[in-house]
Amino acid sequence: MNINKDISLAKTIDSSFYTSRSIFDLSISNIFKKTWQLVYHKSFSTNNNIYPFTFLKDLINEPLVITKDSNEKLTCLSNVCTHRGHLVSKKSCKDNKLQCNYHGRTFKLNGQIKHMPGFKGVKNFPLKTDNLTTLPMINWENFMFTGINPEIDIKPILENISNRLKNFDFNKLYYDENLSKTYHLDAHWALYCENYLEGFHVPFVHKKLTSQINIKSYKTEILSNGVLQYAKDKNKKSYGYYYWIFPNLMFNFYDWGLSINIVEPISTNKSRIKFLTFPLTQNSLNKNFIDELHEIEMEDEEVVINVQRGIKSKFYNSGRYSVEHEKGIHYFHQLLTKYC
Repeated sequence: MNINKDISLAKTIDSSFYTSRSIFDLSISNIFKKTWQLVYHKSFSTNNNIYPFTFLKDLINEPLVITKDSNEKLTCLSNVCTHRGHLVSKKSCKDNKLQCNYHGRTFKLNGQIKHMPGFKGVKNFPLKTDNLTTLPMINWENFMFTGINPEIDIKPILENISNRLKNFDFNKLYYDENLSKTYHLDAHWALYCENYLEGFHVPFVHKKLTSQINIKSYKTEILSNGVLQYAKDKNKKSYGYYYWIFPNLMFNFYDWGLSINIVEPISTNKSRIKFLTFPLTQNSLNKNFIDELHEIEMEDEEVVINVQRGIKSKFYNSGRYSVEHEKGIHYFHQLLTKYC
């Protein structure tokens, strides 16, 4: 599949991209295993220094663990014991070591093997391969990203956020679990991203949102491996900045704080949407706004599900882009075809 670089001539990506299992598997190998994924914020486990998690659950399913030493240094490690493959850490806790409960092997918080009972007489042991594997990470504004083999550069877009939103106080952000949600969507992950990447649908789908923003102020900027959209309210004040980071991360900045959408593929027609809420202070967020975001989410999911049904039609293969409104989708499709 190729997407013409001239949006005025280009056709959208072929519908087989959303329906083919082989293309889906190829996108996982060529895209998601090469991406940086958001996995941690400093407020996730304030009272613990060991935080196990699964990297892209139901997709890649890699057991990992984040540790924090006495100097507040964060490290991301494989959470699989180098002896027999047992999981090392099973829940968040506070400890000065990692210990496998299968045979008692322990590791330092940096992943180095510390104690290995029962291995007297074993030659050439321990080796570096007996340590837990350390994964690369980006620690940006108290958010941590990691990946299996991350090759897709996201640093320029993170720098763009920091430079553009210089007055945004990232240090005050805290994760509010009660205001966060997980949605399960019966649709292809890329269709959800496409809907996010254009404001063209807003007047037709989101009536309440349309009454709050100045739709003529809605702008889209193409960034390196990302897209920025922003709009003003009826009083010509900033309403929000919406950053999409290829392929599946969405950072939405408001005056009250930040909401993050993480789109996790499961299959060709199933996705999981993690909606994470980070207020700046307890008083900064009117909880009615979260209800409005949920309402917008439901409206978006309805249209995405209808597209999921439509792209299976024998009468549809691809369409054309709106030059004025859909350059974000055009760029997304170019990136998809670049890697797939």
